[in-house]
Amino acid sequence: MEFQEFLKAVEVILFITDKPVSISKIKEVIGQDITEEDVKIAIGNISEELKSRNSPIEIKEVAGGFQFATKPGYSVLVKKLYKEKTRLKLSPPALEALSIIAYRQPITRLDIEQIRGVESGGVIETLLERKLIKIVGRKESLGRPLLYSTTSEFLKYFGLKHLSELPTIEDFTPPPEGSLLLEQEQ
Repeated sequence: MEFQEFLKAVEVILFITDKPVSISKIKEVIGQDITEEDVKIAIGNISEELKSRNSPIEIKEVAGGFQFATKPGYSVLVKKLYKEKTRLKLSPPALEALSIIAYRQPITRLDIEQIRGVESGGVIETLLERKLIKIVGRKESLGRPLLYSTTSEFLKYFGLKHLSELPTIEDFTPPPEGSLLLEQEQ
């Protein structure tokens, strides 16, 4: 397969998918004698071509794969087109539970409830239904409670490539009073 045809094949795969596609999956679909490095080069070339013509579309790496995405400046048009399919909204309790799961995974419902200080069964069910979390096993303790972790849908929802891109807990903690940062601001 010549390089231009290979580029077109990669572009079609990225175009038709509704979820991120891994490099290995693209390689598998195209077959022939291509390497993962060939796929990376093709994705880079397509991405550069989109940038060079100032396209409203870009290739995003999310949740362990690649897919076409609309640039943020065009989100208003997409929202108008898909009024009924707007981005799912999460309540503050759901976001709170989801953040606990993201930072402490795998974690049990009891551990989530101890941190939140309230019953969390309904919130966990909602997060499971929306496929933002999943059951990954059972804890080796009394009663063998279920363990929860985030999913690739979670990564996609928040536009993350990997969990390592989550901000650190320290990013959310204000500096202690009397610290050098506060003194320098004054």
